Amino acid sequence: MPARRIVIGIGVSLISLCATSVTAFALETQKAREIMDAILMQNGISATEMSAENSNGAVIFTYDDVRLDLSGYSSARELVLDDVRVTMNDTDIANQVDIGVTLPERGKMLAEATSDQRELTMRKALGSLRWDHVNGVPVNFTGSADFLIGDEPVTRKHWLMNGLVIRWMPEEARISWQAAEWTGPNREKLGSVKSTSFLLYPGENDETHLDYAHDGLWLPSLLQPRTVRIKSSSTDLPWSEARPILQKGFNDMMTGLAPRAARRQIANDLWQKAADNGAPVKIDEIYVEGRGLEALGKGEFIAQKAARYGFSGQLDVDLIGRERLQDLIGTPQSPTLLGALVPFAVDGLAAGEPGKQGTTNYDVELLRDGRIVVNGITVFSGTSGS
Repeated sequence: MPARRIVIGIGVSLISLCATSVTAFALETQKAREIMDAILMQNGISATEMSAENSNGAVIFTYDDVRLDLSGYSSARELVLDDVRVTMNDTDIANQVDIGVTLPERGKMLAEATSDQRELTMRKALGSLRWDHVNGVPVNFTGSADFLIGDEPVTRKHWLMNGLVIRWMPEEARISWQAAEWTGPNREKLGSVKSTSFLLYPGENDETHLDYAHDGLWLPSLLQPRTVRIKSSSTDLPWSEARPILQKGFNDMMTGLAPRAARRQIANDLWQKAADNGAPVKIDEIYVEGRGLEALGKGEFIAQKAARYGFSGQLDVDLIGRERLQDLIGTPQSPTLLGALVPFAVDGLAAGEPGKQGTTNYDVELLRDGRIVVNGITVFSGTSGS
């Protein structure tokens, strides 16, 4: 079949497209092509259609030379893929179709600077999208990859992650992965983590919940937050208002925005909405463990445009292992070299009071003017910077 140039909208996060596929009606090839064009032209990616096959009511497209401009990076970059397979099925819901995507095992990230180029390996990177083709919006998507690897061909810098899952549903937004690592030149290890998970979902009263966790984090530094768990919620930031922000952020990531930039965009937009609503965010639980230290706490913060750091609030923390941390940073009378670089941390640690079961308790306040107060003692002045 002669190749036909079209503009399609599958992006760097095509792997993040998935929904349960339910075939209800036979779909004609031309109708499927029109839906694909309408969906994918929104996102400005060029590709060559190599084949289109109608099999048992499903239409299967194959595309080569798929090119997507990537944004949110330090320099211009482009994703290039061949042999991208797209399968479309009709559903038993009017005006909705399921679109399955299977990515090739190899791809490229092109850039002017060699250090920004990547050879991509994508094992079992696939998923699908439920699409409302009348309103031109996604209903849900989920996707996964057994593992992803990005290798820079000259300096041999690389990153990899296993078990990637990205999901957008009306009642859930999730990103998680396992066994990730990243390196500098010549594979010098710069960090690794056993597992990471971000989960946002609504509560019984339409409040928004955010759960974050990572385990097994390793960094080449003295302070190692190996395990972190955070559970938070906000009744005055309803899910009905947070959901469109999340949907936009996930969609932008699907269509070429760097994941780090997408996370920053989502965080900024949620902060803006929380500040507009005067919405307090409850820290229902925060747990941090690493290098013989354990901290467990809870608190509440409120987004405020007038606050020096965008928030003010309070956190009550019980610490196990104060002596280990004191050995690392010292005391106000005798700080270590590291402690001399962060005097507010030294003062804050020293301000602890005896807690339950051998813990040290810290009542930490972040004030609107930027001051940090620990158990009634100002350890950091937002105006003086010390």
